[in-house]
Amino acid sequence: MLQDEHIQTSMEKFNSLTGKQHASFFKYVGYGKPFPKKWVAGVKQAGGFPQIAWEPNNGLDEVKDDAYLLQFAKEAAKADVPVLLRYASEMNGTWTFYSGHAKQYIEKWRLVHEVMKANAPNVMMLWNVFTMPEKTIKEFYPGDEYVDYVGVNIYNVVYHNDQVQEKADFEDPLHLLDYVYNTFSARKPIVIGEFGASNYTTTDGRHHTKFAEEKISRMYRLLPKLYPRVKFIYYFDVNNLVNAPEGRKINNYAITENKHILNAYANAVKDPAYLSTIAQNDRVSDAETFTYRDFMFRYEEKLYVDASFVKDYLGMQTAKGSDSSHLQLIYNGKTASFRTEKHQIDKAAFF
Repeated sequence: MLQDEHIQTSMEKFNSLTGKQHASFFKYVGYGKPFPKKWVAGVKQAGGFPQIAWEPNNGLDEVKDDAYLLQFAKEAAKADVPVLLRYASEMNGTWTFYSGHAKQYIEKWRLVHEVMKANAPNVMMLWNVFTMPEKTIKEFYPGDEYVDYVGVNIYNVVYHNDQVQEKADFEDPLHLLDYVYNTFSARKPIVIGEFGASNYTTTDGRHHTKFAEEKISRMYRLLPKLYPRVKFIYYFDVNNLVNAPEGRKINNYAITENKHILNAYANAVKDPAYLSTIAQNDRVSDAETFTYRDFMFRYEEKLYVDASFVKDYLGMQTAKGSDSSHLQLIYNGKTASFRTEKHQIDKAAFF
């Protein structure tokens, strides 16, 4: 909400209007810029901890093991508060200055991780993608030992690419989370680094208040129940009609200037699952719940699951069955036979 002029960019005002003390706020910082000490102090004063979206907008070549990187790490350590560092996010797309260079990206990510690990143990490294395209996501993953949290940015818009013929109002914000959640949540806790729902778009010149209310309510209402491995969610409280770069002034995501949307958000975050303070917990709970959100359905008393669920998510081995219509699943030395069928299903995130 650093670009929400309606509330003079005040974290305290945002907390007051939404009726909720927020445990974290985020800010963009260009790589090469100083650690934002004054802003971090303000976040602490507001009772939260910072997420810093640190972006090498001049390309990956500027990321080096040098005095700047070391100084940034030391300043982060002096902040004396947990720092969620979202370094070089949305790399899986084509719109960032570090897209399309997976090998170099991983090399630079690991460098940053090692410098933070050695000098700023309070820094949590967030590897954060955009919800699409899915096919390039895995090639940028630096490896489990170099990542603390896996994140994804999700936006609900009425139209894609500023084209009225590319309607997107049917997209479910939860389905837009599924790929990242299913791929990484068994290994890493998940973060929604940004979420926004458009309430006005220049594409058709119309307000879409109900659309924004419904998407926000659905996301926040069901997230704790269906996606227990999601640990943080950050709303993008920005009017892009004013604040976005030229060419992207299309959607208004702000919530404080519209009482209906503000009420939808305020009601959604009343759920005690959304914490107001940093919760100190030195161990992983034995009751941690894991879920899988994808195409499973019952039909005529039979449960159908995708083959990737048992192979990729459950880690079972497969072998040919007694005939072409059966598959052997092997796990912990035990074998079971399952009937297989081939079905054509559109598994796009926009279902």
